[in-house]
Amino acid sequence: MEALGGKVSEKLSTRVDQLEENESRAWKAIGALAKKQEKLDDALVVLLEAQAKTEERFQEIGQEMKEGFREMKEGFRETKERFRETDARIAALGRDLDDRIGKLVSAIGELVRRDGRAK
Repeated sequence: MEALGGKVSEKLSTRVDQLEENESRAWKAIGALAKKQEKLDDALVVLLEAQAKTEERFQEIGQEMKEGFREMKEGFRETKERFRETDARIAALGRDLDDRIGKLVSAIGELVRRDGRAK
């Protein structure tokens, strides 16, 4: 019986050793996982900060673009107004030129008539 009890005791001792070794490996694995979780948490903080900065920059760019488009719209409006003014000046110059040409043609016609009568 003693031999049987010794074998059982030896098996139990071996099993306890295996369990203790497995427990030790499990705790090491848990420790390694905890360190990796810490690193992931740190990386997440960095990513969230970067995302916040990116969103802030997008808002700034959106405002800058909005202002740029407003300035472009104002520039187009001013250019359109200048074109209208230029067109009006050109039309007035054209009318003045037509009047002057008309007067010149009349004066030449009058000269031709006087010259024809004088002969």
